Amino acid sequence: MNQRRKSVTAIFAILKILALIVVIAVLVSVGRRAYDFGYRVFAEEAVSAPPGKKVAVTIEDGISVSELSELLKSKRLIKDENVFWMQYHLSQYRGKMKGGNYILTTAMTAEEMLAEMSGANETETGAAE
Repeated sequence: MNQRRKSVTAIFAILKILALIVVIAVLVSVGRRAYDFGYRVFAEEAVSAPPGKKVAVTIEDGISVSELSELLKSKRLIKDENVFWMQYHLSQYRGKMKGGNYILTTAMTAEEMLAEMSGANETETGAAE
């Protein structure tokens, strides 16, 4: 009976160790993905090097951020819709998007595209003149 109890205890100890290894592996994986996502949000890069390819984009008034990110992804102006969505929500241009026709380039960062589509560049140009 004592031998059986030792065997059961050993099996449970091994199972606990395996469970701990799985938990640690999951935490490392989730941590890596979270770090990668955060890095891409804050260390934004353009799709291509300057001067990039010019792309005409028509934005409708009232377009949702999800629709906008899908549109920009389909035009190959951004790499990841989720990263753009987060960049929009963390930017100073949140809620300031204006419908219209825009010429964007693949060399623009998300911040530059958001500035263009919010009319911030028009204000800067008008102030400079």
